[in-house]
Amino acid sequence: MAEKKLLMDEYILTTSEQALKNIQNSYKLTKELVDLYLQSNCKSICIVASGSSSNGSTAAKDFMRRYLGVSVEIMPPFTFTHFNHDLVKNSFTVVVSQSGISTNCIDALKKLRELGKTAIGITANVKNDFKDYADVEIDYGVVEEKEPYVTKGVTLLAVFFMLFSLEAGKRTGYITEEIYQEKKEQLIDAFTVYEAVLEKLPKFIDKHIKAFSSMQKVFMCAAGGAYGAVCEGALKCSELLKVIAVPLETEEYIHGYNLQLTPHQTVFFLDTEQKTSERVRKIYEATCKMTDAAYMLTSFDGLEEDENVITIATKVEQSISSIYCLPFFQFLVYDITVYLDSLEQHPLLKEFNKVVSSKSDKYDKDYIRRMNCEFEQ
Repeated sequence: MAEKKLLMDEYILTTSEQALKNIQNSYKLTKELVDLYLQSNCKSICIVASGSSSNGSTAAKDFMRRYLGVSVEIMPPFTFTHFNHDLVKNSFTVVVSQSGISTNCIDALKKLRELGKTAIGITANVKNDFKDYADVEIDYGVVEEKEPYVTKGVTLLAVFFMLFSLEAGKRTGYITEEIYQEKKEQLIDAFTVYEAVLEKLPKFIDKHIKAFSSMQKVFMCAAGGAYGAVCEGALKCSELLKVIAVPLETEEYIHGYNLQLTPHQTVFFLDTEQKTSERVRKIYEATCKMTDAAYMLTSFDGLEEDENVITIATKVEQSISSIYCLPFFQFLVYDITVYLDSLEQHPLLKEFNKVVSSKSDKYDKDYIRRMNCEFEQ
């Protein structure tokens, strides 16, 4: 009998190693996409993606706009295919699916061909269905992640789009060689912070294990470059802990959502921008008046005595901050999932999947086993 097992921790712990290789190999990794972008002469970018691929793209969005100097939009594939493709007809459009088997992303590739545009598919699995529908298929450098609850691929997608921005920005002349080198160094530094977060998490989780294992409703708040991390954190809470989690821009949280607060509510904050830190900390302080289950990851000093706060002092700019905020949520949710043994899904989900699926029929048996979380010991 197969035993249910998660591989998330293995992938989280090996993400830095692969990311650093990708940063060193930046030019080659991104060249094909950069060439296509420059040939397009487009002044805006549309990334079509859903789920974790959308969140990884969102994690890079602020950085992309900053160092490419163009507008960047993240659009769900269903919305793109059926409603808003005409709004981005002059945008450089790419479709992202880590698995390469998402049916809505395949439909988006079909729509691009129908519109007479180059169907560019970005994936971590170039042998899957994307190859049959994309005019150009680009591997963004994950190497391997045979786990349905993806972690490594999310972070590496953000890195890929950041590197793409630097390479394209340099070639267009929008950024100087000095800025190009400086930002690559900051990306490298971000993974030092990534490792520091992972080092502090076990003690933090142990301290709050009763609260974390009793979460019922969760708000996750961030802004700017860190927002993609709370989007992914909320998704992982839903997927693994079966807990309703809502990602919010920090200030939006106090425009109505805070009215739901009770002592049983859990709220997470990311504090990664110096100029907004005072405001974020005020909102955190106010939340602590309502619930003991308010937590924060901050990039700045001053709250070291607060047991609900992890402080990782860093000068890495906020547009890169999702890189080191992602493991905060990924590993926390993984650890609580293992602690609660909460991987079981409701039996009726099998009936749901018989009616509708987000994945194509042509994926390999190993992936099927992992999608069902049935792993051999």
